[in-house]
Amino acid sequence: MVRYPVITTRRCQDSQQRQHTVMPLPQLMPLLAAVALTPCPAPVKAQLDGLYRWQVARQDVSGPIELKSQKSRFTDGLFQKLLRAYALNPNSGRFVDFDLFSGTQVGTFGAKVLGCTAAPGGGLEARVAVRAGLRNRPIEAPQLLRYLLVRGPAGSWKIADIVYAHPAGFRLSSYLAELLGSKP
Repeated sequence: MVRYPVITTRRCQDSQQRQHTVMPLPQLMPLLAAVALTPCPAPVKAQLDGLYRWQVARQDVSGPIELKSQKSRFTDGLFQKLLRAYALNPNSGRFVDFDLFSGTQVGTFGAKVLGCTAAPGGGLEARVAVRAGLRNRPIEAPQLLRYLLVRGPAGSWKIADIVYAHPAGFRLSSYLAELLGSKP
């Protein structure tokens, strides 16, 4: 049984009595996330929706992950690191050990772009709820990912990083740097 942190609010009705309202954190998170979000620009939504259409379709194909068709969605630096990471041989002890686009070790069924907020330097942070699970049995709560996007040279939006909810603040860029920089 999973135990979630609980946020409790108290309101004094008089000096002798308190009323408690308890809301589990997973139910509260969408409310907190929605407060500052605005709809993402259409090109950002199109980038992320296209990535997840590819992600869901590619899971039905056996063999190595073919990422080249997705190059235009990523910054050049992140794309090169992704190519190198996916090319690692598991026999070496170094390999991508989770699904980078769901933050899980199970399949992806789809995703919904929840909205965007401004990021430092003129970029955007897009929040995405990813439905993942085992063979047609999605996990009840979606995985919440934060995509950091920047404008590319042609003005299109490019994925620069992904921040995962678990563990809090875990970043794709940090994971790839460690994976590619370490020696077996």
